Amino acid sequence: MSMSSLGPPAPAEDAAHADITSFAAAFEAWLLSRPAGVVGASFPQPTTGARMETMRRLMSDLFAEGWGRWGWPEAFGGLGGTILHRAVMWEGLARHGVGGMAAFEHLEVLGPTLLAMGPPEFCAQAFPGFLDGTETWAQGFSEPDAGSDLAALRTRATLDGDVYRISGRKIWTSWARFARWSLVLARTDTVESRHRGVTAFIVDLRSPGVEIRSIAQANGHDELAEVTFDDVVVPGDRLIGSLNGGWAVAMHILSSERGTFAWFRQCFLLQHLQRMLQWGTPEADGLLGDAVLDLASVGALSIDALRVHEHGATLGPRAAFTKLVLCAAEQGLFNWALASDADVIIDPVDERGLDLRAAYLFSRIVTVYGGSQQMQLDTVAKQILQLPA
Repeated sequence: MSMSSLGPPAPAEDAAHADITSFAAAFEAWLLSRPAGVVGASFPQPTTGARMETMRRLMSDLFAEGWGRWGWPEAFGGLGGTILHRAVMWEGLARHGVGGMAAFEHLEVLGPTLLAMGPPEFCAQAFPGFLDGTETWAQGFSEPDAGSDLAALRTRATLDGDVYRISGRKIWTSWARFARWSLVLARTDTVESRHRGVTAFIVDLRSPGVEIRSIAQANGHDELAEVTFDDVVVPGDRLIGSLNGGWAVAMHILSSERGTFAWFRQCFLLQHLQRMLQWGTPEADGLLGDAVLDLASVGALSIDALRVHEHGATLGPRAAFTKLVLCAAEQGLFNWALASDADVIIDPVDERGLDLRAAYLFSRIVTVYGGSQQMQLDTVAKQILQLPA
């Protein structure tokens, strides 16, 4: 789906690429020049670490050329514009062969919330490092006993003078091994207070008391990690949102993680589809048709999400529906690939085959991460359809 369907360009500003049309045309011309960072990120990477370093180089190039700064406020290292600039940029990168966002998916998951609800002075200092690839972020939500039931989390933050001390354990924390910072939800009231007693903190993962253990995955990568906090000191001004207001922060994040992020994800899924067409068989054409329709649905829903976020609003419970459709599209795409030529998935013979197998295996977990499919269905039933409990 083309970004041209997003509607009229933004109003002209002083900078040359403020409107979407001129930005898209100029960025496409740059991509056609085959910059080294783009070419490097277009090849499969044998390890998670290699993939991360390749993406750091690409983000550095995008920042230096200005492309990666568009769509973010000038006060935080950006050049202005809206989320539509970022949508154009990642769509172009995917179309020119970049395989994914790696840790920089958190720019779209955490970035909007950090800048809207985080401490302005800290974010102004730290956020440019996120944009240029030097310092990435992780998201400390899930715990061993609080996965989909996030309100049951037990990681605790205790006020000690002008600092907080955080102790607890997070699990399935994406990209923590490579991150400098983490947005961590911790309990600042009783367990019985559930979501009303949670606060969001900015934690330096280099602090004493932080231990990160990577988790080996079935797809051959290890971007997930278990993170333990043992009396970790966090300055008292590193709160995001208000004390005991962490649930509002989490909901703001989930509007991006389940809503607008679908646009960025489907850009890369469309490229997987293009690359896998050579293995398609007539017997699996029905599955291919389903996958194409599902991806078109994701594109339409996520464009709507982009428009909502462009104007500073959030999707609320509608983000759950967008995530459900995205999960169906991703799993359907790789179900078609498996039905077309199982050997491509099960017994790859080269690096591109290994990359495809990793993507297939990752597609099996999409109905769990970011809130399970059952929780999304519950949200749709109760908050959108307003069905009786």
